[in-house]
Amino acid sequence: MTYAEADHAGLLARALDWIKARLAHDQELATLAQLDLDYMAADLGVTHADLQAILPRDEDTSLLMDRMMLARGLDPDTLRAAGGPLLRDVEITCARCASTRRCRHELAAGSAAANGHAFCGNAVTFDEMLEG
Repeated sequence: MTYAEADHAGLLARALDWIKARLAHDQELATLAQLDLDYMAADLGVTHADLQAILPRDEDTSLLMDRMMLARGLDPDTLRAAGGPLLRDVEITCARCASTRRCRHELAAGSAAANGHAFCGNAVTFDEMLEG
């Protein structure tokens, strides 16, 4: 499947698929040459800095993003199917989030939707998605 065909997939999922398709099982991400990372970023339609932000790390921000969308009354699967640059921007904002601990806490407490504007970089974007 090409990335044009996989526009409905989340940006992180597309990045991981790209890595899997190009790396042997015994290689690590660190072995990628700068040119490979630049190609990957261009292939995904993001900057190099954004690519670094969405690459796998200890926390899976895409799961928190999906949970926050659901808490706000948005369907992440429907938004992914629609695709577009807005969802990519949302994914990048979540991937760069410094408030994942609070997000996780608010989601667990059921207060994420009510308190999201205090910590969520996508709160206003989610408001706009709900309106439009």
